[in-house]
Amino acid sequence: MKQAIITLLMSGIMTLAYGQKSFILSHQDKKGFLMISAGSSIPMGRFASCLPTDTQAGMASKGSTLNLSAGYRLLGPIGLMVRLDQQHNAIQTPALLTNLYQNGTDRWIATAEDWLITTVMAGPYLSIPMSRFTLDMRLMAGQASTVLPSTTMSGNYGAVSVLMQTKGTHDKTLALGGGLSLRYRISPGLSLHLNGDYNHAQFTFNNLSSSAESINGRSESSRYSSARTIYTINVSAGVALLFGSSTRPF
Repeated sequence: MKQAIITLLMSGIMTLAYGQKSFILSHQDKKGFLMISAGSSIPMGRFASCLPTDTQAGMASKGSTLNLSAGYRLLGPIGLMVRLDQQHNAIQTPALLTNLYQNGTDRWIATAEDWLITTVMAGPYLSIPMSRFTLDMRLMAGQASTVLPSTTMSGNYGAVSVLMQTKGTHDKTLALGGGLSLRYRISPGLSLHLNGDYNHAQFTFNNLSSSAESINGRSESSRYSSARTIYTINVSAGVALLFGSSTRPF
């Protein structure tokens, strides 16, 4: 009986010690993180515009985003981070046909590739701890790259069938952004997080080609340049691996 009581007491002490250690480690300050997130990409401004009079309309619809980021605090709450983001937005193809003159017997269809935009940015961030929660605020700058989506429109003007195509080109440009992250520690080295980010880039696509062909063999083609402003709000969630303890009592 005495031995059972001693065993029970020892077990209780060990459980209490383990719980205390876990509590301390779960609140222990971590200087760095590796984070992966996925979520929604929401086009804004002219990137989402479908106005037929807007020559820079992006006609982008709500899409998806996937990003990887890493950060490390260098001076108190201030650190540096890098971020790789890829966002995918489809083209609203009905908007491609709004400029076409059609009568009641004409039938047209439109297809288009999607916007696929990759950004690599770096910049400072400010980390504000709140018990198991941490709020990160960041400003970013870097490079964005994309290809202006190619489009195809086919249909008829009366008895004449017509095929019109545009082929996009690639461009790289300066990307600017910023955002917030709210992280919650679920273990000493792991946290869940919710992000809100904006990305902005001004692209200029040169040497674009446009062609039109009819069933009777007539064809026309031209080359031109066009600008597009990419502006999105991205909302994502994911998981982060924490590392770099400021102190280690255990």
